[in-house]
Amino acid sequence: MNSKHLKGLAIAAFLFLFVSTSHSQSNGTDWYWRIDPSVKSCSMVINPSLTQAQWHRFAREAGTILSFRSLAPATTLGKKNFEIAIDYSYSPVDQHSLAWINTFVHPDEDCPLGDAIVIPTIRAGMGISKNMDIGGYWTTAPGANYGAVGGELKYAFLQESEKRPAAAVRASFAILTGVPDFNLNIYSVDLMTSKKFGRFAPYVGLRQSLVAATETTSKVDLKDERVSIALGYAGVASYIWVLNLMAEYNVASVNTFAFALGFNL
Repeated sequence: MNSKHLKGLAIAAFLFLFVSTSHSQSNGTDWYWRIDPSVKSCSMVINPSLTQAQWHRFAREAGTILSFRSLAPATTLGKKNFEIAIDYSYSPVDQHSLAWINTFVHPDEDCPLGDAIVIPTIRAGMGISKNMDIGGYWTTAPGANYGAVGGELKYAFLQESEKRPAAAVRASFAILTGVPDFNLNIYSVDLMTSKKFGRFAPYVGLRQSLVAATETTSKVDLKDERVSIALGYAGVASYIWVLNLMAEYNVASVNTFAFALGFNL
């Protein structure tokens, strides 16, 4: 084999390796995983290449996912009654979008963001009067740098009767925690109604949210984002003794399915 053939084989091998590597990193598109071995799990870190449009999309989608879901009908708990629950939400996202690539880093190539954001949450509520509840939630991503806390106040302005459904208005907030590169706050107002049928209480609602996103790093110079989000949701609660089972589906730019297991105390 002469030197000309060897040179041709070397070029072919180089091109093969280049194409293979590019495919594993970008799958033929403009995306790639940002690797940082110093993190233990997928964490929120801004890339200097993050654009304003990508920042806006991330604020809209992350704000929708982190908003404080109802996971309860319009009825209230009753004065001095308590509830504690664990909920689990699943929100499909486009992990190949630069809005998510440029706001996350990964410990290795085998730990991508995934095709959905999955959030387990601890939540609790208390009835402070016949018509009013307060509540809160907390979550953290194990090994990552982010979590969230939130609070809610629900007022049932229409009590349920044999022929009439319950109706309530609900105000809530959620705050992203643990991320040094940016702040993300979500403020929401819900209008909801429900009607109990035996052990089941189906409910529907509308939520209007304002997402406030502010970057706090010198790596980028982006304007604050103020994103208005409207979403609808439907769910059902089931009551068996002190056990509560809830399932809810939220419809917005990012859809979320969530379910919860709770206990009345």
